[in-house]
Amino acid sequence: MNGHRESRRRFLELGLAVGSGAVAGLATSGCQDSQRPQSVAVPPADVGNKPLGADLEKWKKLKGTPYEVGEFNMMPGVCQLPGPLAKRNWPDRNKYKDVKRVPGMCQLCSTVCGIVGYVKHGRVVKIEGNPNDPNSRGHLCARGQAGLNHLYHPERLLYPLRRVGKRGEGKWKRISWDEALDEIATRLKVVRESGKPEEFAFHQGRQRSKDALARFLNAFGTKTQLSHRALCSGNRRAANLTYLWESDWDLNDVEHSKYILNFGSNAFEAHQGHVPFSTRIQNGRFKNGAKLVTFDVRLSNTAGGSDEWFAPFPGTDGAIALAMCHVILDENLYDADFIDGWTNVTVDELRAHVRSCTPKWAEQISGVAAKDIRRIAIEFAQARPACTTMCNRGSSAHINGFYNDRAINLLNAIVGSVGRKGGWCWSPWSGLDPLVKTPPMPPGAKTWSVLEDPPEYPLANVWRRMRVGEVIYLYLLQGRAKLQAYMTYNLDSPLTWPEESLTQQVLTDEDLINFHVCINCFYNETAHYADIVLPWATYMERWDLDARGSYNLKPYVGLRTPMIEPLGESKDVREFFPELARRIGGGMEQWYKESIEEYMEQWASNVPQNPATGKRGLDRLLEEGAWEGDREPFYEPYNIALSDDDMDGASVDETTGVITKDGVGIGIIKDGKPVRGFATPSRRFEVRSLFVQKIGRNEDCSDLIAASGVTKTKNRHENHNGHEVDIDQMPIWFQPQEHRNLAENELVMTSFKWNVHNHGRTMNLKWLAEIVHSNPAWINPQTASRFGLKNGDWIEITSYYSQELEKQSPHLKRDDLQVANGRRVVATMRVPIVLMEGIHPQALAMSNSCGHWQYTNVAQARRDSSGLLDQPNDSTAERSTTYLAGSDPATYRDADWERNMWWQDTSDGDPARWTANTGNGWNQNRLMPITPDPISGQQAYHDTVISIKKVGLA
Repeated sequence: MNGHRESRRRFLELGLAVGSGAVAGLATSGCQDSQRPQSVAVPPADVGNKPLGADLEKWKKLKGTPYEVGEFNMMPGVCQLPGPLAKRNWPDRNKYKDVKRVPGMCQLCSTVCGIVGYVKHGRVVKIEGNPNDPNSRGHLCARGQAGLNHLYHPERLLYPLRRVGKRGEGKWKRISWDEALDEIATRLKVVRESGKPEEFAFHQGRQRSKDALARFLNAFGTKTQLSHRALCSGNRRAANLTYLWESDWDLNDVEHSKYILNFGSNAFEAHQGHVPFSTRIQNGRFKNGAKLVTFDVRLSNTAGGSDEWFAPFPGTDGAIALAMCHVILDENLYDADFIDGWTNVTVDELRAHVRSCTPKWAEQISGVAAKDIRRIAIEFAQARPACTTMCNRGSSAHINGFYNDRAINLLNAIVGSVGRKGGWCWSPWSGLDPLVKTPPMPPGAKTWSVLEDPPEYPLANVWRRMRVGEVIYLYLLQGRAKLQAYMTYNLDSPLTWPEESLTQQVLTDEDLINFHVCINCFYNETAHYADIVLPWATYMERWDLDARGSYNLKPYVGLRTPMIEPLGESKDVREFFPELARRIGGGMEQWYKESIEEYMEQWASNVPQNPATGKRGLDRLLEEGAWEGDREPFYEPYNIALSDDDMDGASVDETTGVITKDGVGIGIIKDGKPVRGFATPSRRFEVRSLFVQKIGRNEDCSDLIAASGVTKTKNRHENHNGHEVDIDQMPIWFQPQEHRNLAENELVMTSFKWNVHNHGRTMNLKWLAEIVHSNPAWINPQTASRFGLKNGDWIEITSYYSQELEKQSPHLKRDDLQVANGRRVVATMRVPIVLMEGIHPQALAMSNSCGHWQYTNVAQARRDSSGLLDQPNDSTAERSTTYLAGSDPATYRDADWERNMWWQDTSDGDPARWTANTGNGWNQNRLMPITPDPISGQQAYHDTVISIKKVGLA
């Protein structure tokens, strides 16, 4: 770094303008292709006697040093950097000559945008968005561009590893796939034959191969499939399902809106719909004149790009929403036709329900002025029906998050924007068009596990299997379950789960988890605690049909296909699960008869022919990458008329008008005509939910489920008996006990994501890590003044367990946490601060994604692999090695980061020597307690009460 700074200084002395990337060895993310650099170029020969005041001799001395590269000498970002003489062909005019364009789908976040890979000489040289993708429309964010870093990373896992030291010690031996699969099959066969198949748990992080995982687990006979959904969006989904039943995801039609009311959604950076959603928001604003108003405790990029921003006290979004409902009803700006015709409450009932929820009440709780609450409520209602709310973790990731989001959604019912163009919409197709169907699948497993279905959380698994992921390690530690075998897949729980130390403790304990197999592209923190690590193929080397809920409000089909052959010996689960099934035997093998290509051809066979090309099915997708049918957008589906065939044999309830057929609800009589209605027990938009109240009490809801027509909904399992939870029928709001009277030295800690990162899976990508790699705590200047702090000071943060959960969820039994000053202490951590006006004075914010202690040298902000060399094993003639035994850093050497990682921290942990914006940051999940919402199990990431004190520096 110092050498580069000196070179840059010398250039500036010569009066030459030097931009990032102008010196050999300083890469730019725009250079996706790469060649061995020759030197920094010299000026033309006819320059003359320094016409620009440049010293020609000095200039010639500044030739760059060529990169040292491995056998694969075209690493992304290691670019040829020519000077004036070479500019006749810069950029290289032949760079993309004779390339093959291969469609695919990104998987560096959950949005799964369509992409196109440019393949030349067997390598991907460029990635761009696929304009055929109907959701992302050809757009691609920085994460998608960094896919080349993902594919060609020097420390990417390419070979299987077996642990040879103690678990968590980091000693490994490279083994063959046959050795790995034989050992895994032997262990899994024992579990299967033990009569306790549920003691094999498959734990996924972000996954997009649902069919492949379900096939293997059902064939094995275990239902213990764990996920991270409760850490992501459980409350939001539960709130939506309470109203809709058929969909857990609102697809706000913002592109056609006139007013967008945002509660805590950072759509421009961290929304699950990211690029498709954010581009449509901006289209709505700048092409349709929509106003965007944001309530968020922190000035996110979305808040900063809004027309108005308000910073409420954390977790008070629902109170503000109920106050707005009060205003709209009081001003008679509601949609009486929708409320009376399509909800299951009356205007008078709503008035009575929100009578006490005045703007003044909400101001006292939230800090947002009553006059602003009133004004915005009126503006929102006057824009109906082309108005919509939007929300996400900012409102839902709280102990009261289920009620927050129910209150926010209620606004759309009152103004009648539900399902309307420009309003609050949804789609019953949460993924692929149902036209494409997977080949026959094994019957579903019938096992039950407290890890997959914890009985204390009534709405976690009744409509959908959302699960409660954050309690898994706690329950294992408390002896509530045992795992003979544990398989993790694209998961980094030691970094991304709350209570980092507890997660590490459980993953290290071989009595709690007897055998751990990790499937990943990289050696991350989860792999560090595994017994066998399998190198997973990247999303540019494997097959899938994929899609997510589309903002076009109609389904589509996207294709993920191998752009190149997998590097090294990396494999996808579609390739090695069949081999594993054959080794386990016992009938598993019968579900794996066709090749991957045959399976994909059968799966995609119903994609219709393109008249222009004559291609259909998989051939069409291989050429176009995505297909969207000609369905109408899912506007006002409740008004869809039922046909004569629908009504043949149907019966109508004379009291409610609900239409059933074969005992299952199909619609409702509206104005004397049979229509679809909502897919709920009342066939109306369920503001009042008898179902959630009854299911919370463990009462039989079979009649309600049948009337809804959503028959995959289930009563709670018999093992839930004795775990009753009181859930209000109506949208209400309460404040967690610990938030009501904060002590003078206490704040509420919140979390957030950066636009270039995806929680725990992108900090290893150098183009992204260079942009964001450190995460000091945000504090308001008013707060800093009260604590005697200034910008760059260090503080010690102490986090506390929730008093509200001690009252509502005593089953969590957190007696393991030490008590100080009457509070249960979770953890302490020292971090620097940055002063920001854009945060509530009673809050502190830290981003996630940072603080890796594994997951490649890039994620750890280290230039090289020093200290990671092979070490002799005294007990055998073999050598035990680090995780690099599973990589090939010699072939895929990247001298770019070795030379140019300017953000390496050289302070050795001494705050007094630390330089701002250096290092790999701090894992904020070390401080976060395990805090499930008592209703859905959503992790309350934005509720943690902390105390802070200034750290004195030597």
